[in-house]
Amino acid sequence: MRCGIWCRLSALAAAALLAGCDGGSGQPRAEGAWVRLPAVAGRPAAAYVTLRGGREAVKLKTMQVPAARRVELHRSMSDGGMMSMTPIDRIDVPAGGTVSLEPGGMHAMLFDLDPALKAGGTTRMTLMFDRAPAIELEATLVAPGGAKPE
Repeated sequence: MRCGIWCRLSALAAAALLAGCDGGSGQPRAEGAWVRLPAVAGRPAAAYVTLRGGREAVKLKTMQVPAARRVELHRSMSDGGMMSMTPIDRIDVPAGGTVSLEPGGMHAMLFDLDPALKAGGTTRMTLMFDRAPAIELEATLVAPGGAKPE
C-alpha cells in the first residue's frame, strides 16, 4: 500500500509533536519572558522566563540583557519566615522538563538597568547554556509590583 500526501503530512505532524514542537532540533526552548521593573530608580529589576528542556539536560549559565550592565542568576528561599536571596551559578534544565523562573523562586537580577525602559515595552534577552545554542527572545516590561503578563 502506498502512502499518499496525507499520510506523509500526518507522519510529519506526529514527528513534530514527538519532538516537543521545537522543529525537531531537540534543543531547549524559552517562552513567556518578562521583567518586573524596580520600584526605586537605581535598584535592580527581576527577570523571569519559562524554560523547556530538549532531548538532553542542560544548564542555563547566564543571561545577557543589553539594557542592563550586569545580570546575576538568583534563588529566593524562606528561612524561618524570612525571605532571602542567594546568587547561583547555573539553573539545571532537565531533558524534557520545565523550569520556571518566577517570583519567589529562581530568577535573574538585572543591575544598572537603562532608566529609559518603561512598563508596556520590551527588552531583548539572550539565554546562555552550557551545551546548547543561545536563545534570544523579547521580554515584556512590567511595572513595579505588577503581575506576570498573560
